[in-house]
This record gives sequence, C-alpha cells and structure tokens, in this order.
Amino acid sequence: MSNIFNKEVLKQMKEGLDKIKNPIKIVTFVESGKPLCDEVVTMMMQVAALNDKITFIEYNLSKNSDLAEKYGIDKVPGTTFLVENKPTRIKFYGIPSGHEINSLLFALLESSGVSIPLENKVVDTIKQINKKINIKVFVSLQCPHCPKAVMTAYKIALLNKNIDAEMIQANLYSDLSNKFGISSVPRIFFNDKDDLLGVQPIEMFIEKLKKI
Repeated sequence: MSNIFNKEVLKQMKEGLDKIKNPIKIVTFVESGKPLCDEVVTMMMQVAALNDKITFIEYNLSKNSDLAEKYGIDKVPGTTFLVENKPTRIKFYGIPSGHEINSLLFALLESSGVSIPLENKVVDTIKQINKKINIKVFVSLQCPHCPKAVMTAYKIALLNKNIDAEMIQANLYSDLSNKFGISSVPRIFFNDKDDLLGVQPIEMFIEKLKKI
C-alpha cells in the first residue's frame, strides 16, 4: 500500500507533532471494501510513526460495534482519539488530507494538552453549556477555509464533555450531504438543525450553542 505523505510533508508534520504533550491513541473504524478505508489506515499509521506518544488502533465497525458505540463512531472510515483511554469526542469522517491535514495536526496537539489559549470569558461560556450537542462540519478537502471551522468545533468539544464535534467529508457521504442540502462548505450544523455557513468566529458558534 502506497504512502499518503511524501518525505517533505512527513518532516513538516513531525516537527509540529514534536510538541505533543500527553500520550494519545488514534482509533480508526473501517469496513472491508468501503471507500477510503485503506487510505485512512495508511495515513494514520504514518502519523503514529512520527511520535512515540502516538499509537494507532484499527477496528472493524461491524465486528467491534460495542466500541464504535462507546466512541460515538457510526460511519466508515471514522477516526477519533483517546487520551488516557477516554474518548475525546472529536471525530473525522473521511480522510483528513488536503487542507484538512491542518485540522488533524490541530486536533492531535489540542487533545494531547497543547492548547491554544482563548479568552477566559469564552472558555467559561463554553464550559457552562449543559446540554448534549453534536456539531457537524461538512468540508471539502480542497477548501482552504474549512479547517478553521473544524478546528473551532473541535476546540469547543474538547472544552465541554457535553459536546461532540465531527468533520464530514461531504463528497464521500453523498446521502448525508443530500439530506442536509450541502452545496457550499464549510457548513456547520448544531444538533442537525441550526446551521452556519462559511468561516465564522467562535462567538458565532457559541451563540448557536446557547440557543439549543
């Protein structure tokens, strides 16, 4: 199976991942014969090889349905992270390549404890939300603006155990994209209803979260 990244990209990624603080597990669920599953496994194996604090585990969605349910994975290829064997509530559906490599690196660093600081009042507002909320961010791998939306959703989820956030590769899950009427990206949904379009500041995300 061919590598996803060339040597130059791997070198750049390694430099970024050298900052990882705490051990982290990358967990990917796949199904035999499903699109991009092999590619995502190869990608995550390459990423895990860049730092001794990263380990990679592959599961079959059907055979390991109990773990998939525990980690909140319902599609393949579906990837999440564990820290101290606890789910981080952030998920990648599809392959985080192209511009979404930035989201992957951000998620690994933030999950491991290397956090980009936010204003205290923003953090406090996010932590005070006490409802179960799912954030879906539909993306295109060619979209340079999508990673910012994904990173914002992940940042929020990591700050509040009631919130989970997922990147969804729009062209891979066409049925889901049709259901949500995706014609432009990034498109962000909160509990499958209230939505945002395009790059928005974290304050706009918070306003949506508070209204749910």
